[in-house]
Amino acid sequence: MGKKFVIIAPGEEPKTLWNLSFIAVLVLGFITGSANQMVNPLLSKYATSLGASLSLAGALVGLQSGMAMCLRPLSGAASDILNRKYVMIGSTVASSLAFAGYLLFHDIVAIVICRLLQGFSFAFMSVARTAFATEYMPKDRLGEGVAFTSFGVVLSQAIGPNIGLWVSDRWGYNYCFLFALILSVGGGALMCLLPYHHQKGSFKKSRLKLSNLIAVEIIPYALLAGMFTMTTHLANSFLVLVGEERNIPNVGLFFTVYSVTALVLRPLAGKILDRFGLPILLYPAFLFAAMTMVLIGVAQSLVFIILAGICKSLSQGVALPSIQGSAIKRLSKERAGVASATIHMGQDLLSTISPAIGGAVASATGYQSMYLIFAAVILLGIPLYTLLRRQEKKKEL
Repeated sequence: MGKKFVIIAPGEEPKTLWNLSFIAVLVLGFITGSANQMVNPLLSKYATSLGASLSLAGALVGLQSGMAMCLRPLSGAASDILNRKYVMIGSTVASSLAFAGYLLFHDIVAIVICRLLQGFSFAFMSVARTAFATEYMPKDRLGEGVAFTSFGVVLSQAIGPNIGLWVSDRWGYNYCFLFALILSVGGGALMCLLPYHHQKGSFKKSRLKLSNLIAVEIIPYALLAGMFTMTTHLANSFLVLVGEERNIPNVGLFFTVYSVTALVLRPLAGKILDRFGLPILLYPAFLFAAMTMVLIGVAQSLVFIILAGICKSLSQGVALPSIQGSAIKRLSKERAGVASATIHMGQDLLSTISPAIGGAVASATGYQSMYLIFAAVILLGIPLYTLLRRQEKKKEL
């Protein structure tokens, strides 16, 4: 084989997690993730610069998640039935059109259309990438492998927002959109170059049914995942505006601190999940999610923002890959697409409504009250998860 880029054939059980196919998926996640992360944290500020109210800006931020939520059942089925490589290429085309739209058109209607395109791309890419990557994971390392699948995306969260803030402050929003477009096109080109042989397995179009569209048995976990994503969207959507209001410089360090810490924690969380199970990870994650909200709510200096970034990595950075890995382990590699899609649906649901509600609350009472209220909401996840575990234990008896 020499130096040839080796791709593991579908159906072949990998002997090691760190094969070249798996690494290529991580690189793709970094490229496409960087494009999105350059734009997403700036969107509320960009919308208000065009005349949008704070509530409307929050709604526009949540629009991507709303679109993604509507498409999740189709993205899960597509990722299990169709060629996963083509699904991912199509998603990069959609995101490239969105960034081109931001670049060429400067009004609220354009933002709505582009945000919907981003939602389409996000719905299919995030699911197909996880399903694609599971083909290159040993069965006994699925939890760790799924945790690592978003490694590139998490790394992009450390770099993308800061680049976006720097570029927009130095040269304006258009250059930020242009750089994002270049990265998105580059991700699509990489995907085209990656050799892949599609194996249909046992699925046929005529057999498309509810179980291919949504995994009903893991819906409660999807809603729990949504509570953590709610925290993330509220933190990301209004952080730049909070920094401007309180004269806190370099708030982009929040994203860097979160991502660097999460890169260390995610593989460790995957190993703990494979060995000890989900509860040992999830209960502390709820507490750290609430602390993230509190710290941003009361922040008057960069120290609080940095501490919030660390807490976010100990909450979302640990909980989301662990919930997703646990879901895939409950089902199978063959249903990795629908498992991932179902978890993402819960995330999309709360990510859609929380920025709009958060924007309305912040307009009425200020950012501090808004963040403290949502800190209390996220803590409700602890009794809800406890009740879910009790119900599951009763069914096992």
